[in-house]
Amino acid sequence: MELSPRARSAWAKSGYDPERRRWLPLWLHLLDAAAVAEHLATHWLAPTTRDLIEREFADSTSGLAPTDEFGLLASWIAGVHDIGKCTPAFSVQADGLDDRMKEAGLTHEPVDPLERRKVPHALAGHLILENWLMNDHGWDFESAEALASVVGAHHGIPPTTAALTTDYYGHEHLLGDEAWDTARRELLDLVTQRTGAEPLLPRWAQRRWSQSFLVELSGLVIVADWISSAEDYFPLLGLDEAGTSLLVTEAHAERADAGLRRLEVPSPWRPRDDGADPDSLLARRFGLPAGARATDVQTRTLQAARTMDLPGLLVVEESTGGGKTEAALMAAEVLAARTGRSGVLFALPTQATTDAMFSRELDWLKRIEEAYAGEGAPSDFAAQLLHGRSRLNKEAQRLRRRGYEIRDRLLGALGGEDEEARRTPRPGDIGRDEDAVRAAGNPRSAASAHATLGDAARRQADLAILAWFSGRKKSMLSDFVVTTVDHLLFGAMRSPHLAMRHLGLSRKVVIVDEVHSYSTYMNVYLDRILTWLAAYGVPVVLLSATLSEARCTAMVDAYRRGLRLSAGERVPTRPDLETVRTPFPCLVTAGGERIEVVPTSAGRRSTIRLKRLMKDALVPLLEERLTDGGCALIVRNTVRRAQETYELLRERFGQEVSLTHARFTIGDRLAKDEDLLRRFGPPRSGPTRPHRAIVVATQVVEQSLDVDFDLLVTDLAPIDLILQRMGRLHRHERPRPPWVSAPTCYIDWLPSTSSPDPSLEPGAKAIYGEQDMLLSAAALNRVVDDSGTITIPDDVHELIEAVYGADVQGPPLWHEAVEHAREAYARKNRAKHDSAQGFLLSEPERSGASSSLVGWLHTTASDDEDEGHAQVRDGEDSLEVILLDRRWIGGQEEIRTLPHAPESPGALIPTDRVPDRKVVRAMALSAVRLPAGMTKGSRLDDAIDELEKRVVPPWQDDPQLRGQLFLLLEESRAQLAGATLEYSPSTGLKEVRPE
Repeated sequence: MELSPRARSAWAKSGYDPERRRWLPLWLHLLDAAAVAEHLATHWLAPTTRDLIEREFADSTSGLAPTDEFGLLASWIAGVHDIGKCTPAFSVQADGLDDRMKEAGLTHEPVDPLERRKVPHALAGHLILENWLMNDHGWDFESAEALASVVGAHHGIPPTTAALTTDYYGHEHLLGDEAWDTARRELLDLVTQRTGAEPLLPRWAQRRWSQSFLVELSGLVIVADWISSAEDYFPLLGLDEAGTSLLVTEAHAERADAGLRRLEVPSPWRPRDDGADPDSLLARRFGLPAGARATDVQTRTLQAARTMDLPGLLVVEESTGGGKTEAALMAAEVLAARTGRSGVLFALPTQATTDAMFSRELDWLKRIEEAYAGEGAPSDFAAQLLHGRSRLNKEAQRLRRRGYEIRDRLLGALGGEDEEARRTPRPGDIGRDEDAVRAAGNPRSAASAHATLGDAARRQADLAILAWFSGRKKSMLSDFVVTTVDHLLFGAMRSPHLAMRHLGLSRKVVIVDEVHSYSTYMNVYLDRILTWLAAYGVPVVLLSATLSEARCTAMVDAYRRGLRLSAGERVPTRPDLETVRTPFPCLVTAGGERIEVVPTSAGRRSTIRLKRLMKDALVPLLEERLTDGGCALIVRNTVRRAQETYELLRERFGQEVSLTHARFTIGDRLAKDEDLLRRFGPPRSGPTRPHRAIVVATQVVEQSLDVDFDLLVTDLAPIDLILQRMGRLHRHERPRPPWVSAPTCYIDWLPSTSSPDPSLEPGAKAIYGEQDMLLSAAALNRVVDDSGTITIPDDVHELIEAVYGADVQGPPLWHEAVEHAREAYARKNRAKHDSAQGFLLSEPERSGASSSLVGWLHTTASDDEDEGHAQVRDGEDSLEVILLDRRWIGGQEEIRTLPHAPESPGALIPTDRVPDRKVVRAMALSAVRLPAGMTKGSRLDDAIDELEKRVVPPWQDDPQLRGQLFLLLEESRAQLAGATLEYSPSTGLKEVRPE
């Protein structure tokens, strides 16, 4: 097909380097994107989401296989994605190229740079494609809008109804006159003919695409656009080159093949299930002791994975230390094999538990890699640790050298700021006029129109968008991801480029650990992402040792809602849920047609003595019980109580006492986590277990860490957390000193039911709420006053339901206190639920109904890591600072890393340039959260004002230091917002109060 000079003159990219006069014709970029999308759809996405694609094209009359028709659709829609660049609103951004278009006949009146922002090229593309489909091909509005919205969404935020109507009215001239319209028709016809979509347009006009499918297609178009924008794969042309020879089909095919060869798209993991018995599979996948056999829950979980209805949800309820992790990973491999998924996402509640799980999953992956490679199957997996501190994890650092971390060129082409990304090809010149979209919600950016930016500034604008793909954010596309749960919950939060996150999630089996531990606020997001995962057909495995029937019921319903919506069923807004009755331990499987509950036998059984700790009895208790040695764990609910307890015990037991909590620097925290596992880990890890030791800790030890103690003392906490903490008591079989040979748990601050005015520790009451604390205290009092023992798992279900069940009654003397607490809890719960709605993603539209992406993200939250974390977790504001050491030498100030900073202790830090890499890493590892009292009300503003005075401008050029605040210590102390703060590697950061 020939193109007129007008159509050939439209430009897509102009490059950055003024010394290298280059450009890329729009028609060529469109053909490049079409080729990339077809390749990705066929070889990368379709094999891993075949069920979604087959469902979408089940009633197609094209005569093509569903995956073939999907590849053709993806190629065509990616091929037209940038048609909005053939408009005066876009062309004016490069004067020389705009002049060439005028010479070819594409003239226009002067364009106001501010008015131009009303019609950025993604929005223009939506309008152009929608009108072309309706006017030239006879489509109705709903069908045209659905696919046009994919084009409108290709820069991360789909258009809103207002942007397409009232905001656009009066600016139609920004699309150009009839000559522009004719040129666009030529380009659209070229792509339609070249991709082979022309005979299918009438058939697609009759379809009603599901919203989940449109989101998936949108994510694929974004990836194809960014890859086809990488000059290393698809070079720009010289300014004096027209490139017309590439209009020949064979010539462009050679260009596309060359780019795709350089891209090296990895083959997806192709899991399989050879039917191995549970014992054999357990031995092959995990480094367990010789002769280890699968537990009943592991056996039944594997069986459920092989027989459950799909798509489906699998809930595994088993005691701590009962082998849930191994069961989940075995199930994930089978579920991936049954559905064609190409990876696994494992979500956990905290960074510490995520780090620990990352190492365990790598061991599992290594064994899978060896098994698959031995039989000639693809074994080149991409694994990723994903949380706010993942770049500082030593295991992840080693992985970069070993080649596990996202090292394939596909993800490198998406850019980023990390060292690996700087060595890989990057997309270029894609940020033009995106300021128009961003500026709509940010008045401060209105004065910096992209059209007026120089080359260097435009590069920075591109980098601002590239930040989404850097490090953690693009990593959701990796095959195997171990992450804090926030990154899963982000999938239910309206934010830019959400389609990319959904694209990554849809290709995996998803495992969520400790699902009992999330707040009401977080559960709103968790339930919503479960609905979306079901709509994509993603198998999900949920793990818990202390799950209430109410939460199990809610999550099962959320997942099944997604299945019903994807099947075209109408679902009530406020369903009348039938409680899923769950004995403990058990499995729950939920599919579209049925819910099954299967009781299991406990893999780990223990009977724990429960006692009340009297006031001032801690030191005498430890002196008595640890006479002949032993390892004790004391769990406090607040950092302050943990620090006070540590200092008290240190006076008596000296070096045998250690402390761990969340207010150590990252470096010290990582070292402490490693020390915990080294000293108190499972026997198979060969721990160097001390003769006698006391660990004082906060909640950081209660979840997902495989540590084992002889004696437990814990503050009163909600019953599920008490049971979690008990999971660290006599966790493994090993010899123990006589005084601690029987597992015993002492509860501190346990109020007596004989008093009408129950007293709760103020810090715990503020964290957990009065209702759960009182009802947990009542349940524990019944145990203490009755048998004095808790048998796990036999008593777990009764204890959980005694606190979280319906119509629970407290002790008679506590009736008034419990009713008051219940009313306060209900008010707070409603407020949390309402608060979570602000940026909550809507449920997917019902399949078969008219749907598009218009307004899908009608308001968006920040996609910044820290801000996003705050938006999916409820809690007090927190503030992180990097601690540095200030010294005065001869009257001159010196800034150094902390004396105990990892890798570069006491290193002098230059303030006139970016420090070297080792020093930057030492600085980043010295980050710590300020005490909660420092971040309440006006104190937070005062602290930020003071800290911002210490910002060093040259440090802002480093991605790890950019935006950070620095607190300078002198002799380990600093003054901030009227408070004295002190940091020690043994106690962490604390506020020093006047005597």
